Amino acid sequence: MQQRLSVKRIDGRSISYEGVGFEGSPRLVFWSGYIEPFLYDLIVKELAAAVSASKERDVDARELIPEIQGLLLSGCHKVLARMAEVDRRLLGKGYPQNVPLRDIQPELTELRNFLDQHASAELKMWKPRPAYERWYERNKFWVWAVGLVVAIASLAAKFI
Repeated sequence: MQQRLSVKRIDGRSISYEGVGFEGSPRLVFWSGYIEPFLYDLIVKELAAAVSASKERDVDARELIPEIQGLLLSGCHKVLARMAEVDRRLLGKGYPQNVPLRDIQPELTELRNFLDQHASAELKMWKPRPAYERWYERNKFWVWAVGLVVAIASLAAKFI
């Protein structure tokens, strides 16, 4: 019985294989261009979301981005390690212990470099809100109340 493999790429197109083993082009596709675009997209989106959230919550992104960077790198490592396990099982055809585990360092290094570049760019573009804006956000009512009292007092002074 022949099995068919069909998966969607990040751009929506399909990758399909039927009646072939994992060696050759299926393995090449698995390791060079199927999973990585999803990881690159995740890195870009999560860094942008972290910066956006830090602005909304008045958190310094210079503290948040390195934390997000570590989490993303850890996640990428787990994905690649799992890919290496799948690769080993498929190549081993039921005997994975007979196949060495693939070295994921080249792919991890490439993802780390991409992550470092994007995190660095986000940090360079980061501009924290000035202190007076943060103070105003916390004290809007008092600014409004004091302004109203001053306006009433100045109007009352004109009539006295």
